[in-house]
Parts: sequence; C-alpha cells; structure tokens
Amino acid sequence: MADMEIRLVEGRANAHFKGLTLQTGGEGNPSAFDLFIASLGACAALTAAGYCRSRNIDSEGLQILVDVERNPDTRLASKIKMEIVLPEGFPAEHRDRLVKAANACFVKKHLYEQPEFETTVREA
Repeated sequence: MADMEIRLVEGRANAHFKGLTLQTGGEGNPSAFDLFIASLGACAALTAAGYCRSRNIDSEGLQILVDVERNPDTRLASKIKMEIVLPEGFPAEHRDRLVKAANACFVKKHLYEQPEFETTVREA
C-alpha cells in the first residue's frame, strides 16, 4: 500500500494521505511547488517549537517567513530564505540555537541527503 496516492481530477493533482485530501493547481489551490515550500517552512517551525518546548520557552506567535529566489533561466529555486520572527520576550541567548534547530528539520535533511527516485508503470 502506498504512503500517499495522487489522483488527477479535472487537471488537478489531488494528494490523498492519512485521511486528508490536498488539491493542487486550479483557482485558489496551491501548486505542488507551493506545498513543497510550505513543507519546508512548517518543518522548520515545528522543529523550532520542539526546541522551545524542550527548554520550557514559550514559542506562541513564532513565525517562519519563507522567500524563494529563482534562477530566471530554469525557474528552479536558487535560494530558499527563511526568517524566524521571534515572539516578544524570547530569550536572546537561545536565538542561535533556535536557528540551528530550525535548520535541522527532517524535510530539509532530504535536500542534503538526496533520496533515489524510482518511477514505474503498471496497469490499473
């Protein structure tokens, strides 16, 4: 059984997993690339929150702002910038370690340790 099932419906790719459906493409829906970037930001935010929780630091209101610079020729991302916006009163001595924690997110690790991709075909 697959971890995730993607179905094409009316020109959109609908991802089904864990009882959820995410629609990509079309009016009002994120692109597949948008979801990729969102997963990087969400992973960094959750990893940062875990760092805070393990040290009893309030992370309520913490934000991750993500900007993508693209190569104009290939349109591929050339730089992905994340900025952590700290909640009021965040202890200054934890800033650098928070950045280190956010950079250790599991999704980002997949970009450093690239997986092998395998695509096959079968009849329905």
